[in-house]
Amino acid sequence: MKKIVTAVLALFILCSQAGAQTPKYVFYFIGDGMGLSQAYAAKAFYGDVNFMNFPVQGFISTVSANSLVTDSSAAGTALATGVKIKNSALGMDPDGNSPRTIAEFAKSKGYGVGVATSVGVNHATPASFYGHVPNRNLYDQLADQLIDSRMDFAAGSTFLTGKGSKPQMFIDKAREKGIEVFFGKDEYKTVKGKRVIYLSSNPAQQALSYAIDRRNGETKLADFTEGAIDYLYSNFRKGFFLMVEGGKIDYACHANDAAACVHEVADLAESVQLALNFYKQHPNETLIIVTADHETGGFTMGAGAYELHPDFLASQKVSKDVLSAKIAALRMTKKDDVSWNDIKNLLNRELGLWGTIPVNKIQEKVFTQLYKDLILDNSGAVDENLYSKNDLLTKAAIDYVNRTAMTTFAFGSHSGIPVPVYVIGAKSSNFKDCHDNTDIPKTILSVTGWGR
Repeated sequence: MKKIVTAVLALFILCSQAGAQTPKYVFYFIGDGMGLSQAYAAKAFYGDVNFMNFPVQGFISTVSANSLVTDSSAAGTALATGVKIKNSALGMDPDGNSPRTIAEFAKSKGYGVGVATSVGVNHATPASFYGHVPNRNLYDQLADQLIDSRMDFAAGSTFLTGKGSKPQMFIDKAREKGIEVFFGKDEYKTVKGKRVIYLSSNPAQQALSYAIDRRNGETKLADFTEGAIDYLYSNFRKGFFLMVEGGKIDYACHANDAAACVHEVADLAESVQLALNFYKQHPNETLIIVTADHETGGFTMGAGAYELHPDFLASQKVSKDVLSAKIAALRMTKKDDVSWNDIKNLLNRELGLWGTIPVNKIQEKVFTQLYKDLILDNSGAVDENLYSKNDLLTKAAIDYVNRTAMTTFAFGSHSGIPVPVYVIGAKSSNFKDCHDNTDIPKTILSVTGWGR
């Protein structure tokens, strides 16, 4: 009898914590590639990361239907539908079945739905919420599916396209369907009664600039998030669902660029703060979930030492990609007259080497040899990752910053380790039992009633 009473009491407490009110506004943040170490590194760098203070926290497994290590389309589909599929597929199982997404369920109940991302609007993660294709690289088909979908608001850098296609083709198609298309914060405005596609002020870019590289006036993820909240709240007082992806955390980790990574986590947190501001105005009706599709890079902190050096990461002023571009520009400008001092000054200015970050004679010899290989011998050897190619001198310099800051990447691809989940708001305690990525959308459907 005592066990029964205890169980009933525990259930009562759980229900009380969950709150009696059904969530009306659901925010779903996905840090692409953001494992626990990426989040903690950002916390060490900035002193705090807002979502790491959420009251409900846990971990979820990320395995796909055919691999212990998932890709973004299989993981995105699991997070969007609660169904496991094979890597490379998106919103479609091997038999050609297309499970409904939580966005599609929400829309069928009369709620507004939106997606926003720092990468292409039809990239794997955002497309998982409206797309159904046998292969994630069918960008033209996914662009058409977005235009023909019931997605009310979609934001991203641009339309990714297949060979022979250009973004303007899909921009024109969207406008022909009566969709408002905006470019950048200066042009964007909230409209009533029309669907919206909100792209970067520079839609020639396949992804927004890294936060570490961003200049004043450039489009950022928070611009998309702010626009989405304003639009969805203005148009759908019944409520809304919004997925926001920090897509370039993954890019930075594929590149093994720790400084760029922590800036991207903070960039995602800036968008989370906008949701938290909304939550403060609607505390009993808002649910905020922050998680990841997978971890990228096998990233760790400590690197065999007991002390981190976030100040060393702070010395890095540009991403790996931009540093490589600056070296290439220097070579273009000075031709064969690029001296070692030119390179040394560049590395000092952009990374803090020989300044905040000490460089011993052995390491300087390594850099000098790579300078000779690149500049004097015109070596074409490159360090290639999923999203970029960089010269070996740039790779060595960024690796050295990582190492001296006591951060380490094991590789340049995804890992299979579980990823964190952070939840706050209405019915948040219901997410304590989420242990797999498929559990999250199932729980969203349960607490909102959209799946009934």
